[in-house]
Amino acid sequence: MTAELNRVTRALLLAFGIIALAIGYWVVVEGGRLLAREDNARNVIAEQRILRGTIYDRDGEPLAYSRATASGLAERVYPYPEAAGATGYYSFKYGTSGIEEAFNGVLRGDGISAWDAFVNRTLHRPQEGGDVRSTIDLDVQQAIATAMGGRAGAAVVAHVPSGRVLGMVSLPGYDPNTLDADWERLTVDATTSPLLNRVTTGLYQPGGALQTVMLAAILGSYSNLSEEAGFVLNTELPLAHVPVQVNGLELGCLPGTPGDPLTLAEAYAYGCPGPFADALGERVSPERLWERFDVLGLLRAPELAGFRTIAPPAIEPLGSGTSAEGLLAAATGQGALTVTPLHMLQIVAAIANQGNGIPLHVVDALRPPGADDWEPVEIPMHHPAILRMDVAEVVRLTMLQAAAQSPNVRAAQRGELVLYGHTGISYAGPDARPYSWFLGFVDQTLGDTPAAIAVVVVLEGESDPAAAAHVAGDALAAAAGSPP
Repeated sequence: MTAELNRVTRALLLAFGIIALAIGYWVVVEGGRLLAREDNARNVIAEQRILRGTIYDRDGEPLAYSRATASGLAERVYPYPEAAGATGYYSFKYGTSGIEEAFNGVLRGDGISAWDAFVNRTLHRPQEGGDVRSTIDLDVQQAIATAMGGRAGAAVVAHVPSGRVLGMVSLPGYDPNTLDADWERLTVDATTSPLLNRVTTGLYQPGGALQTVMLAAILGSYSNLSEEAGFVLNTELPLAHVPVQVNGLELGCLPGTPGDPLTLAEAYAYGCPGPFADALGERVSPERLWERFDVLGLLRAPELAGFRTIAPPAIEPLGSGTSAEGLLAAATGQGALTVTPLHMLQIVAAIANQGNGIPLHVVDALRPPGADDWEPVEIPMHHPAILRMDVAEVVRLTMLQAAAQSPNVRAAQRGELVLYGHTGISYAGPDARPYSWFLGFVDQTLGDTPAAIAVVVVLEGESDPAAAAHVAGDALAAAAGSPP
């Protein structure tokens, strides 16, 4: 009897030993791999319980925050869906975009110490993320959304020279609060593309908006603008009104253009393409214009700290081998070059900033979980000159004249603000769909510190050159009313 009990005991001890070895193997050797499996239910639940940090506007208004539901899972809340162009969205199913993507690690609370992670697991406490302070001004964001009135397009506003983006709206938009429920509807329509951020990744035909680039190229071909600018801008061009034929389109001056002979400055104010088309090959070589495209950043992705932006599709360089039709299309903005509103904002900001680029960014401070003080985000402050200072100054004055002369540009005038601007129409696609553009800025100089608010607006399917200017005017008024 005793011998049989001993055999049973040894068998049980051996079985327990095997079980202990198996547990040790799966916990110690394979534990990390098992924990990292995507189908690990604990990981899924832990991810859904993360209380992401809050995204604030520049004045401390929450634009996105998380709260715990009765089930213990976290719910992301967006009090102002019109801010989605900047905040983007967070979805457990579909990922992130915008600020939610650019600062995902901070908002999740990644990088906490091993001890804090252990305590959280032991106490079944959800992970908490850090907060993000954006440069977005909610008043500006709402003013843009209201002014656009549901029309498709994009608008972006920034402070110069700091580079703080005060507003960025992309329409059609979406409500990030109902993203999961609306996902199939939002992704099925490639025409409206509500999930596309048109500010950072929407590529548009620049059309008449490229006249600012052409004007800078013409002025840059003169070595001494202090002596020659007056002659260049104020000499009458009797044929300025003559339409230009490009790719089956007839491009002419914008409505409201007087019938008298125009100077180059007046042709710019009224959006007449003829003088700019004539300048390519006569005053500005194709190679020189291509070099301007490159220096102004039109051939690569624009910079917006932390954000994914898009580079235009690669195109054939302009040169002596480019056909006459190709050169004409390039000079009128109806060629292969496409741009985002962010590309054009870089140029407008440089004109307002004595030719120097600005460090565009949408977030300026972070706050770790549990901390009281904000930590500034490092913003690269050195940006090279992309325009000669004298060229930038003459273009600036020409934009000021355009605001005084053109009824289309004056549509952006609000109160006593000193307005500099330009309007243009572009046409895209086989049906030559029109797009209304406005590029401009207003002075916001305080004391001896020069500053400005720059804006770019593009409206899709809009043939009225003043339409984009109306939106820009409301955006500039809201931005200029906020402290710099």
